[in-house]
Amino acid sequence: MAVDRLSVTVPSELGAALRALAAARGATVSTVVADAIAHQVRLAALDLALDDADRRFGRIDDARVTAAEAELVKAARRGTKRRSRRERRRTAA
Repeated sequence: MAVDRLSVTVPSELGAALRALAAARGATVSTVVADAIAHQVRLAALDLALDDADRRFGRIDDARVTAAEAELVKAARRGTKRRSRRERRRTAA
Protein backbone atom coordinates (compact mmCIF):
# COMPACT_ATOMS: atom_id res chain seq x y z
CA MET A 1 0.00 0.00 0.00
CA ALA A 2 1.36 3.40 -0.94
CA VAL A 3 1.45 5.97 1.84
CA ASP A 4 1.77 9.73 2.16
CA ARG A 5 4.00 11.05 4.89
CA LEU A 6 2.45 14.14 6.50
CA SER A 7 3.52 16.53 9.21
CA VAL A 8 0.74 17.93 11.37
CA THR A 9 0.95 20.50 14.16
CA VAL A 10 -1.63 20.22 16.96
CA PRO A 11 -2.01 21.75 20.41
CA SER A 12 -0.05 19.75 23.00
CA GLU A 13 -3.22 18.70 24.86
CA LEU A 14 -4.63 17.23 21.67
CA GLY A 15 -1.37 15.42 20.95
CA ALA A 16 -1.39 13.92 24.45
CA ALA A 17 -5.02 12.86 24.06
CA LEU A 18 -4.24 11.32 20.67
CA ARG A 19 -1.33 9.32 22.05
CA ALA A 20 -3.47 8.15 24.99
CA LEU A 21 -6.27 7.12 22.62
CA ALA A 22 -3.86 5.20 20.42
CA ALA A 23 -2.40 3.42 23.46
CA ALA A 24 -5.86 2.55 24.78
CA ARG A 25 -6.79 1.05 21.41
CA GLY A 26 -3.50 -0.78 21.05
CA ALA A 27 -2.95 1.14 17.82
CA THR A 28 -0.41 3.54 16.44
CA VAL A 29 -0.97 7.28 16.35
CA SER A 30 -0.83 7.04 12.55
CA THR A 31 -3.64 4.48 12.52
CA VAL A 32 -5.86 6.60 14.76
CA VAL A 33 -5.21 9.70 12.63
CA ALA A 34 -5.81 7.78 9.37
CA ASP A 35 -9.09 6.40 10.75
CA ALA A 36 -10.18 9.90 11.78
CA ILE A 37 -9.35 11.32 8.36
CA ALA A 38 -11.19 8.49 6.61
CA HIS A 39 -14.21 9.16 8.83
CA GLN A 40 -14.17 12.86 7.93
CA VAL A 41 -13.90 12.04 4.23
CA ARG A 42 -16.94 9.73 4.49
CA LEU A 43 -18.90 12.43 6.33
CA ALA A 44 -18.02 14.98 3.64
CA ALA A 45 -19.20 12.56 0.92
CA LEU A 46 -22.44 11.99 2.84
CA ASP A 47 -22.97 15.76 3.14
CA LEU A 48 -22.55 16.11 -0.63
CA ALA A 49 -25.00 13.27 -1.27
CA LEU A 50 -27.56 14.76 1.10
CA ASP A 51 -27.18 18.20 -0.49
CA ASP A 52 -27.75 16.60 -3.89
CA ALA A 53 -30.85 14.77 -2.61
CA ASP A 54 -32.19 18.05 -1.16
CA ARG A 55 -31.74 19.74 -4.54
CA ARG A 56 -33.35 16.88 -6.46
CA PHE A 57 -36.22 15.99 -4.11
CA GLY A 58 -36.60 18.97 -1.78
CA ARG A 59 -35.60 19.35 1.84
CA ILE A 60 -37.16 17.18 4.53
CA ASP A 61 -39.00 19.47 6.92
CA ASP A 62 -37.68 19.77 10.47
CA ALA A 63 -40.83 18.28 12.03
CA ARG A 64 -40.28 15.01 10.15
CA VAL A 65 -36.62 14.89 11.17
CA THR A 66 -37.55 15.50 14.82
CA ALA A 67 -40.19 12.76 14.70
CA ALA A 68 -37.75 10.30 13.14
CA GLU A 69 -35.12 11.11 15.79
CA ALA A 70 -37.68 10.49 18.53
CA GLU A 71 -38.57 7.12 17.00
CA LEU A 72 -34.88 6.15 16.87
CA VAL A 73 -34.40 7.07 20.52
CA LYS A 74 -37.45 4.99 21.50
CA ALA A 75 -36.21 2.03 19.45
CA ALA A 76 -32.74 2.29 20.98
CA ARG A 77 -34.20 2.31 24.49
CA ARG A 78 -36.36 -0.72 23.74
CA GLY A 79 -33.33 -2.49 22.32
CA THR A 80 -31.36 -2.06 25.53
CA LYS A 81 -34.22 -3.33 27.69
CA ARG A 82 -35.05 -6.54 25.85
CA ARG A 83 -33.44 -8.87 23.39
CA SER A 84 -34.73 -9.40 19.89
CA ARG A 85 -36.62 -12.56 18.95
CA ARG A 86 -33.60 -13.73 17.01
CA GLU A 87 -31.38 -13.35 20.08
CA ARG A 88 -33.88 -15.13 22.32
CA ARG A 89 -34.13 -18.04 19.86
CA ARG A 90 -30.35 -18.26 19.55
CA THR A 91 -29.80 -18.49 23.31
CA ALA A 92 -32.68 -20.95 23.74
CA ALA A 93 -31.25 -23.37 21.18
